[in-house]
Amino acid sequence: MISQKNSKGWRNPWVFGLLAIMLSGVLINARFLWNVLSHPVRVLDDNYSVKAHNKYDAKWLQQQAERSTLGWKTSLHSSQQLQNDSQAKPDEARFILMASPADLKFELHDDKGQPVKGAVVEIKAQWPGDPAFDFKDTLIEVTPGNYEGSLKFSRAGNWDLLIRAEREGSQFDMEQKVFVAISK
Repeated sequence: MISQKNSKGWRNPWVFGLLAIMLSGVLINARFLWNVLSHPVRVLDDNYSVKAHNKYDAKWLQQQAERSTLGWKTSLHSSQQLQNDSQAKPDEARFILMASPADLKFELHDDKGQPVKGAVVEIKAQWPGDPAFDFKDTLIEVTPGNYEGSLKFSRAGNWDLLIRAEREGSQFDMEQKVFVAISK
């Protein structure tokens, strides 16, 4: 006879198996939660994590205001850049580099189209998953408004480039996502 007071049901191997599956599910989800809380995702900068990088952040608003008042126009080129597919969607188009070290050319013009001379242009390359791979380099001015340098990427994959140009107290910041394909 089966009764609610019969304790033999708890000794059934199927009950133990079901409890083990439920316990492992809870432990795996607890591990995922701990991993997310202890290792925050880096998007661009330590000041601009996923939670803080929005249009309401005061520092971000100030940078955008300074950028628009300067009116500087920039472009980034590389001889190792792979041209994107003409039918690619604009949000899928990427800046793809086929070499490491990659030679980069950065053009900087003011709001009237004149080259910006004597600026200090620094590029911080960030690997989104691990700050141990991050590095920075300064580009050299070869002609007025044209800055060149070589970046040595340590691994293939997606990188975030933070480009900062400073001249006479004026600062211009821009971001560029880059995919690096290093042939072996």
